[in-house]
Amino acid sequence: MTTQSRPKKSNARTSPTPKGRQTEAKRRGTAVAPVRKTKRLPFETRRELIVRKAADFFAEFGFGATTRELADHLGITQPLLYKYFKGKEDLIDEVYKSVFLEVWDSAWDEILVDRSRSLEARLVEFYVLYTDVIMNRGWMRIYLFAGLKSVGITSSYIRLVEERIIRRVAIEICAARNIVLTKDNEQHYFEIAWGLQGSIFYYGVRRHAYGLTPQIDKNMLISDLVGIFTRAWPAQLQPVG
Repeated sequence: MTTQSRPKKSNARTSPTPKGRQTEAKRRGTAVAPVRKTKRLPFETRRELIVRKAADFFAEFGFGATTRELADHLGITQPLLYKYFKGKEDLIDEVYKSVFLEVWDSAWDEILVDRSRSLEARLVEFYVLYTDVIMNRGWMRIYLFAGLKSVGITSSYIRLVEERIIRRVAIEICAARNIVLTKDNEQHYFEIAWGLQGSIFYYGVRRHAYGLTPQIDKNMLISDLVGIFTRAWPAQLQPVG
Protein backbone atom coordinates (compact mmCIF):
# COMPACT_ATOMS: atom_id res chain seq x y z
CA MET A 1 0.00 0.00 0.00
CA THR A 2 1.38 3.33 -1.01
CA THR A 3 1.33 6.18 1.40
CA GLN A 4 0.59 9.68 0.28
CA SER A 5 3.41 12.07 1.09
CA ARG A 6 2.47 15.17 2.96
CA PRO A 7 3.44 18.50 1.46
CA LYS A 8 6.52 19.94 3.07
CA LYS A 9 6.20 23.15 4.97
CA SER A 10 8.08 26.01 3.46
CA ASN A 11 10.70 27.69 5.64
CA ALA A 12 10.30 30.94 3.73
CA ARG A 13 8.53 33.60 5.73
CA THR A 14 6.17 35.82 3.87
CA SER A 15 6.42 39.51 4.52
CA PRO A 16 3.49 40.75 6.56
CA THR A 17 1.12 43.21 5.01
CA PRO A 18 1.15 46.81 6.25
CA LYS A 19 -1.94 46.04 8.34
CA GLY A 20 -0.25 42.90 9.68
CA ARG A 21 2.82 44.88 10.73
CA GLN A 22 0.67 47.34 12.61
CA THR A 23 -1.19 44.49 14.39
CA GLU A 24 2.03 42.69 15.30
CA ALA A 25 3.58 45.92 16.60
CA LYS A 26 0.52 46.60 18.71
CA ARG A 27 0.66 43.08 20.19
CA ARG A 28 4.34 43.50 21.10
CA GLY A 29 3.88 47.01 22.35
CA THR A 30 6.33 48.51 19.86
CA ALA A 31 5.84 51.42 17.50
CA VAL A 32 6.05 51.20 13.75
CA ALA A 33 6.21 54.03 11.28
CA PRO A 34 2.96 54.69 9.46
CA VAL A 35 2.81 53.49 5.87
CA ARG A 36 2.94 56.40 3.44
CA LYS A 37 1.19 56.15 0.14
CA THR A 38 3.15 57.42 -2.88
CA LYS A 39 1.21 60.10 -4.69
CA ARG A 40 0.79 59.26 -8.35
CA LEU A 41 1.28 62.27 -10.61
CA PRO A 42 -1.04 62.92 -13.56
CA PHE A 43 0.38 61.76 -16.89
CA GLU A 44 1.09 65.22 -18.32
CA THR A 45 2.57 66.48 -15.05
CA ARG A 46 4.99 63.55 -14.87
CA ARG A 47 5.84 63.99 -18.56
CA GLU A 48 6.69 67.68 -18.08
CA LEU A 49 8.79 66.82 -15.04
CA ILE A 50 10.77 64.28 -17.08
CA VAL A 51 11.37 66.88 -19.81
CA ARG A 52 12.69 69.42 -17.28
CA LYS A 53 15.02 66.90 -15.65
CA ALA A 54 16.20 65.66 -19.05
CA ALA A 55 17.02 69.25 -20.05
CA ASP A 56 19.14 69.62 -16.91
CA PHE A 57 20.89 66.33 -17.71
CA PHE A 58 21.65 67.29 -21.34
CA ALA A 59 22.94 70.70 -20.21
CA GLU A 60 25.48 69.06 -17.90
CA PHE A 61 26.47 65.88 -19.77
CA GLY A 62 25.48 66.32 -23.40
CA PHE A 63 23.48 63.93 -25.56
CA GLY A 64 25.68 60.83 -25.54
CA ALA A 65 23.89 58.93 -22.76
CA THR A 66 21.77 55.84 -23.45
CA THR A 67 18.10 55.73 -22.50
CA ARG A 68 19.01 53.44 -19.60
CA GLU A 69 21.54 55.93 -18.25
CA LEU A 70 19.07 58.74 -18.78
CA ALA A 71 16.33 56.84 -16.94
CA ASP A 72 18.69 56.17 -14.02
CA HIS A 73 19.47 59.86 -13.75
CA LEU A 74 15.78 60.75 -13.89
CA GLY A 75 15.01 58.28 -11.12
CA ILE A 76 12.68 56.14 -13.20
CA THR A 77 12.87 52.80 -14.98
CA GLN A 78 13.66 52.49 -18.66
CA PRO A 79 10.23 50.92 -19.43
CA LEU A 80 8.55 53.86 -17.68
CA LEU A 81 10.55 56.30 -19.82
CA TYR A 82 9.23 54.54 -22.93
CA LYS A 83 5.71 54.89 -21.57
CA TYR A 84 6.00 58.65 -21.91
CA PHE A 85 8.28 58.92 -24.96
CA LYS A 86 8.80 56.74 -28.02
CA GLY A 87 12.55 56.96 -27.57
CA LYS A 88 15.46 59.27 -26.94
CA GLU A 89 14.85 61.34 -30.08
CA ASP A 90 11.25 61.94 -29.05
CA LEU A 91 12.42 63.16 -25.65
CA ILE A 92 15.02 65.44 -27.27
CA ASP A 93 12.29 66.95 -29.47
CA GLU A 94 10.26 67.77 -26.37
CA VAL A 95 13.32 69.33 -24.70
CA TYR A 96 13.80 71.48 -27.82
CA LYS A 97 10.19 72.69 -27.66
CA SER A 98 10.44 73.41 -23.95
CA VAL A 99 13.84 75.12 -23.90
CA PHE A 100 13.88 76.89 -27.27
CA LEU A 101 10.37 77.38 -28.64
CA GLU A 102 8.16 77.90 -25.60
CA VAL A 103 10.39 80.70 -24.26
CA TRP A 104 9.97 82.79 -27.41
CA ASP A 105 7.91 85.89 -26.66
CA SER A 106 5.71 87.04 -29.56
CA ALA A 107 6.15 90.63 -28.33
CA TRP A 108 9.75 90.46 -29.58
CA ASP A 109 8.46 90.19 -33.17
CA GLU A 110 6.51 93.42 -32.76
CA ILE A 111 9.47 95.28 -31.25
CA LEU A 112 11.69 94.59 -34.26
CA VAL A 113 9.24 95.87 -36.87
CA ASP A 114 7.76 98.87 -35.01
CA ARG A 115 8.97 101.68 -37.27
CA SER A 116 7.34 104.35 -35.10
CA ARG A 117 10.47 104.04 -32.92
CA SER A 118 14.11 104.62 -33.78
CA LEU A 119 16.00 101.69 -35.27
CA GLU A 120 18.66 101.52 -32.54
CA ALA A 121 16.09 101.71 -29.73
CA ARG A 122 14.20 98.76 -31.21
CA LEU A 123 17.27 96.62 -31.71
CA VAL A 124 18.67 97.34 -28.26
CA GLU A 125 15.36 96.55 -26.54
CA PHE A 126 14.92 93.35 -28.52
CA TYR A 127 18.40 92.02 -27.80
CA VAL A 128 18.21 92.94 -24.10
CA LEU A 129 14.94 91.04 -23.66
CA TYR A 130 16.02 88.13 -25.86
CA THR A 131 19.34 87.61 -24.09
CA ASP A 132 17.70 87.91 -20.66
CA VAL A 133 15.93 84.66 -21.59
CA ILE A 134 18.58 82.65 -23.43
CA MET A 135 21.77 83.67 -21.63
CA ASN A 136 21.78 81.11 -18.85
CA ARG A 137 23.88 78.02 -18.22
CA GLY A 138 21.25 75.47 -19.21
CA TRP A 139 20.18 77.09 -22.49
CA MET A 140 23.68 77.87 -23.73
CA ARG A 141 25.13 74.45 -22.92
CA ILE A 142 22.25 72.53 -24.50
CA TYR A 143 22.64 74.63 -27.65
CA LEU A 144 26.37 73.95 -27.88
CA PHE A 145 26.17 70.24 -26.98
CA ALA A 146 23.43 69.78 -29.58
CA GLY A 147 25.59 71.39 -32.25
CA LEU A 148 28.54 69.12 -31.46
CA LYS A 149 26.41 65.96 -31.56
CA SER A 150 24.29 67.06 -34.54
CA VAL A 151 21.09 66.02 -32.80
CA GLY A 152 19.00 68.51 -34.78
CA ILE A 153 18.25 71.06 -32.07
CA THR A 154 20.86 73.58 -33.22
CA SER A 155 19.98 73.42 -36.92
CA SER A 156 16.26 73.78 -36.14
CA TYR A 157 16.89 76.77 -33.92
CA ILE A 158 19.19 78.43 -36.46
CA ARG A 159 16.37 78.28 -39.02
CA LEU A 160 14.11 79.98 -36.47
CA VAL A 161 16.74 82.67 -35.80
CA GLU A 162 17.26 83.26 -39.53
CA GLU A 163 13.57 83.82 -40.11
CA ARG A 164 12.58 85.75 -37.00
CA ILE A 165 15.75 87.70 -36.16
CA ILE A 166 18.38 87.83 -38.91
CA ARG A 167 16.03 88.56 -41.81
CA ARG A 168 14.10 91.16 -39.82
CA VAL A 169 17.22 92.91 -38.56
CA ALA A 170 18.61 93.16 -42.10
CA ILE A 171 15.31 94.39 -43.53
CA GLU A 172 14.87 97.03 -40.83
CA ILE A 173 18.43 98.38 -41.06
CA CYS A 174 18.26 98.50 -44.85
CA ALA A 175 14.90 100.29 -44.70
CA ALA A 176 16.33 102.86 -42.30
CA ARG A 177 19.26 103.41 -44.69
CA ASN A 178 17.03 103.53 -47.79
CA ILE A 179 18.70 100.41 -49.14
CA VAL A 180 16.70 98.20 -51.47
CA LEU A 181 17.03 94.50 -50.70
CA THR A 182 17.18 92.30 -53.80
CA LYS A 183 17.84 88.65 -54.46
CA ASP A 184 21.34 89.66 -55.52
CA ASN A 185 22.34 91.46 -52.32
CA GLU A 186 20.13 90.13 -49.52
CA GLN A 187 22.47 87.30 -48.52
CA HIS A 188 25.29 89.79 -48.08
CA TYR A 189 23.21 91.87 -45.66
CA PHE A 190 21.95 88.76 -43.89
CA GLU A 191 25.54 87.74 -43.17
CA ILE A 192 26.27 91.15 -41.67
CA ALA A 193 23.19 90.75 -39.46
CA TRP A 194 24.60 87.37 -38.39
CA GLY A 195 27.73 89.27 -37.36
CA LEU A 196 25.68 91.37 -34.94
CA GLN A 197 23.87 88.30 -33.63
CA GLY A 198 27.13 86.36 -33.19
CA SER A 199 28.91 89.18 -31.39
CA ILE A 200 26.16 89.39 -28.81
CA PHE A 201 25.72 85.61 -28.55
CA TYR A 202 29.42 85.00 -27.88
CA TYR A 203 29.17 87.10 -24.73
CA GLY A 204 26.91 84.36 -23.34
CA VAL A 205 29.16 81.57 -24.59
CA ARG A 206 32.17 82.98 -22.74
CA ARG A 207 30.20 83.39 -19.56
CA HIS A 208 28.04 80.27 -19.42
CA ALA A 209 30.02 77.72 -21.45
CA TYR A 210 33.64 78.74 -20.83
CA GLY A 211 33.14 79.98 -17.27
CA LEU A 212 34.69 83.36 -17.98
CA THR A 213 33.46 86.65 -16.56
CA PRO A 214 33.10 89.44 -19.14
CA GLN A 215 34.25 92.78 -17.75
CA ILE A 216 31.37 94.81 -19.17
CA ASP A 217 27.63 94.74 -18.50
CA LYS A 218 25.62 92.77 -21.07
CA ASN A 219 23.13 95.50 -21.82
CA MET A 220 25.86 98.10 -22.23
CA LEU A 221 27.64 95.82 -24.69
CA ILE A 222 24.42 95.31 -26.66
CA SER A 223 23.93 99.07 -26.94
CA ASP A 224 27.51 99.54 -28.17
CA LEU A 225 27.36 96.70 -30.72
CA VAL A 226 24.01 97.78 -32.12
CA GLY A 227 25.39 101.31 -32.58
CA ILE A 228 28.53 100.04 -34.32
CA PHE A 229 26.69 97.71 -36.71
CA THR A 230 23.91 100.12 -37.66
CA ARG A 231 26.22 103.08 -38.28
CA ALA A 232 28.75 101.03 -40.24
CA TRP A 233 26.12 99.19 -42.31
CA PRO A 234 27.33 99.24 -45.94
CA ALA A 235 25.48 101.25 -48.55
CA GLN A 236 23.66 99.79 -51.54
CA LEU A 237 25.68 96.88 -52.85
CA GLN A 238 26.10 96.28 -56.52
CA PRO A 239 25.13 92.84 -57.88
CA VAL A 240 28.09 90.47 -57.97
CA GLY A 241 29.05 88.79 -61.25
